[in-house]
Amino acid sequence: MDWSQLYHLSNQNWFTVYGFIYPAVAIFVLFWIFAFGACIGSFLNVCIWRIPRGESLSKAASHCTVCGAPIKWYDNIPVASYLILRGRCRSCRTPYSSMYFWVELVTGVLVTLVVLKTGLSNQLAQIIPGRVLLIFFGVSCSMTDIRFRVVPDKLTYSGMVFALLTAFALPEAWGTADHFGGAAYSLAAGLIAGWFLFLFAEFGKMFTGKDVVGMGDVKFLALCGMLIGLPGTLFALLAGSWAGALWGIVVKRSFSAKLAFVPFIFLAALVWIFFDRQILDFYLKLFVQL
Repeated sequence: MDWSQLYHLSNQNWFTVYGFIYPAVAIFVLFWIFAFGACIGSFLNVCIWRIPRGESLSKAASHCTVCGAPIKWYDNIPVASYLILRGRCRSCRTPYSSMYFWVELVTGVLVTLVVLKTGLSNQLAQIIPGRVLLIFFGVSCSMTDIRFRVVPDKLTYSGMVFALLTAFALPEAWGTADHFGGAAYSLAAGLIAGWFLFLFAEFGKMFTGKDVVGMGDVKFLALCGMLIGLPGTLFALLAGSWAGALWGIVVKRSFSAKLAFVPFIFLAALVWIFFDRQILDFYLKLFVQL
């Protein structure tokens, strides 16, 4: 498909209005979108390291955790600085975790792909902020869950505040022009999703005598509902549960609440974000056949 065909298929939506049909414009804008996402990824690295340890996000400047040397601004450029320094501190040459590089790269790439997918699918631009926020909080909560087996309230609660503000500012993403209505829909989706998983956790604990789902998982699922809506969140819960169960049984050879569940919910939510229409079409066809 060439760019002229893309122009006609997109039917003059925001993607074409802002010049994305022109390769030079698309490359320029997408580069800066990637840069924005990578910069946020750099901040997420700070959150992932400091929040579980109870450290302040603002009082201490970025520094090497081994020698304590402050990290200069030119050594703190997302993605590029890690490659230039070959993943080592300039002062003591201690290797940094590759997590820093991958969080910045993956966050930048995902944000860029969300913008591209939304434009190419002729979807409303107003849905982009909610999905980008899901990437930000999904990456950070997934990494803290993997590394520390904790999903900090500071992340999920701040995400919920951002979700409500975004829904209020962009109610069109929720199919309404009423600002309070958009916020109400977002809140309702989060409450329903969170309450559903909470009840499952309580019944699971009643029958097994142990925690089957952590409350951090419940809060993260509620956050997903507030950002992408109930259909996508229920899909994320179902697909994430199956993926987590298979991972626990096949790879870990056990399945328990100690398994980091948030990454599976987040990955399933990403599948929904990029293939929502195909998934809906599949279920609609299946329903018609039944």
